[in-house]
Amino acid sequence: MAVNPAEEIAKLRKEIEHHNHLYYDLDDPVLSDTQYDQLYQKLKDLEARYPQFASADSPTQKVGGTASATFAPVVHGTPMMSLDNSYNAADVRAWHERCAKILSTDCFDMVLEAKIDGVSCSLTYTDGVLTTAASRGDGKTGEDITANVLTVRDIPHRLAGAPEGVLEIRGEIYLEKKDLAELNEKQAASNQIIFANTRNAAAGSLRQKDPSVTAQRPLKFFAHSFGSGRIDAGSFSGFIDDCQKWGFHVSPVRLQTSSLDEMIQFYNDFDEKRHHLPFDTDGLVIKVNDFMQQRILGNTAKSPRWAIAFKYPAEQATTTVRNVLFSVGRSGVITPVAQVEPVSCAGVVISNATLHNFDEIKRLGLRVGDKIILERAGEVIPKVIKVVEHLGKEEILPPASCPSCGRPVYKAEGEVGYYCVNPSCPAQIKGRILHYASRGAMDIDGMGDAVVDELVERQFVSNFSDLYNLNFFHLLSLENFKEKKSQNLLDGLEASKKRPLSRLLFALGIAFVGAKTAEVLADHFHTLDNLMNASVEELQTVPDVGAAVSQSVYDFFHDPAAREQIEQLRQIGINFTQPQKQVSSRALEGKTVVFTGEIEGMTRTEAELLARQHGAKTSGSVSAKTSFVVAAKAAGSKLKKAQSLDVPIITPEEFFKLIQ
Repeated sequence: MAVNPAEEIAKLRKEIEHHNHLYYDLDDPVLSDTQYDQLYQKLKDLEARYPQFASADSPTQKVGGTASATFAPVVHGTPMMSLDNSYNAADVRAWHERCAKILSTDCFDMVLEAKIDGVSCSLTYTDGVLTTAASRGDGKTGEDITANVLTVRDIPHRLAGAPEGVLEIRGEIYLEKKDLAELNEKQAASNQIIFANTRNAAAGSLRQKDPSVTAQRPLKFFAHSFGSGRIDAGSFSGFIDDCQKWGFHVSPVRLQTSSLDEMIQFYNDFDEKRHHLPFDTDGLVIKVNDFMQQRILGNTAKSPRWAIAFKYPAEQATTTVRNVLFSVGRSGVITPVAQVEPVSCAGVVISNATLHNFDEIKRLGLRVGDKIILERAGEVIPKVIKVVEHLGKEEILPPASCPSCGRPVYKAEGEVGYYCVNPSCPAQIKGRILHYASRGAMDIDGMGDAVVDELVERQFVSNFSDLYNLNFFHLLSLENFKEKKSQNLLDGLEASKKRPLSRLLFALGIAFVGAKTAEVLADHFHTLDNLMNASVEELQTVPDVGAAVSQSVYDFFHDPAAREQIEQLRQIGINFTQPQKQVSSRALEGKTVVFTGEIEGMTRTEAELLARQHGAKTSGSVSAKTSFVVAAKAAGSKLKKAQSLDVPIITPEEFFKLIQ
């Protein structure tokens, strides 16, 4: 049966957005880097083959993640982009060939560095003084973590000899392996969370609301790139030398050469050596050295063309399956999880591994007692990838009833998933409450897994509004809760009432409505009542909101149970409005603008943001309602459609004149 490319692309986009949300927003990924990159590459290949289905909202066109509301937002001067990944020499050679073609020479300097497994951070200096530190967030907007970063001992507060004006240094905040071991000993002694790896520990340390807690963690910083401002160096190696003069630490693993073969040999030799470094690294980063050549190569919507991450394959381990448990998610889907004999893999002791679904169990031919190979890359849940010895006799079958509530399990025809369709299932309630309280949604500080489990099990909470009816007596009866912890959680609940409408829409768990779509809908309708009263046709007029999303939103708000829940939230005093975005001018007010092609010195995301700052609406597709199309070099199918519809077409230079 032939694959419908539009359906396959839509399916992949949805799947990748889901995994972006798990990784960036919830710190709860379920795929290895390798698996994610395979999905991502498959989508890129399909979009290249079928450009008529291109969309500005595709995961291939943006950095995945959202900025938390826990800290003040910081808009990056230039986007903090992610790197394209490679796991083999063939991909790196292909990257080198692409660079050589654009530069019209295959002889150009490159610099290779260790890829530190830490947390990206942007440091802005004004006249040599550190003024702002920000996390990456969604690439465009990060979190203001200045107070915490000022406690990192090896980040200079003042740069001696740096250029005047604004200078943005980017790098990685990390924790050394020995420091993680010491920190986890202290955490265990005080009955607090144990960090799985150095990156998690660094991320958790930077997210502390109290900078004195961050100050107690031995965080370190490596400078690795330049964001915005003025520098005198003409090359990356020269910039790194300047960073050292200014007082920054830089990667001790570095090679400068014009020989790709030398780079690849270094990668092969470094595989074993990296385990003896004091910090974690999952690969190397290769960059074109000359800044002018970097500018010529430019960027895609998501990644610089002049750099690539040369990563090592996921680490594997062999162990035995002891049992298979069934986990119920907030949507009711039942996921099999293998309990394995504890084994060390990628520096972590593994006792559980995901099996994804029952078709995967059938594909593997897995039985309890089998010896298996599991794979773990980075900080994700390990995956069973192969049965190496069939020793088990007990067949693993889907459960006939939900392991949480005992109701019969349902499987739709043509789908691989098994579902519990009981909306009152405790496991689903827990999942929905956790999502509602998560950092990317209502961001309720202190509402973690253990707390939600106990609240639901004690029947204190069965829906969102119940959270706001909690009081001291409820909380003091919970395990490990005393006055201060109870008050902190009540304060977190009170603060969540003021979140913008976009966060509430995402928190409600509407099918197909991720954080980005929630923001688009909130910005368009401004109030929840406007959105609830919108027809399917009205919803489809919203830029980048398609038929499936429109129908899902309409169905959700016309469900009596959902309406009742929303009215309860209204009575509680939850904010139902979206703040108006600041605009620089009204020059483009009432206009709908579409960008196509590559604007020199600016990504499409930056151009769309600029248009919105001057009052315009932006869209990823051309229609008769489009006011004009900004067509840059290498413009594609959108230009042809604009010509066929007689939509006005202007150059980037004409666009800049309009907003002046």
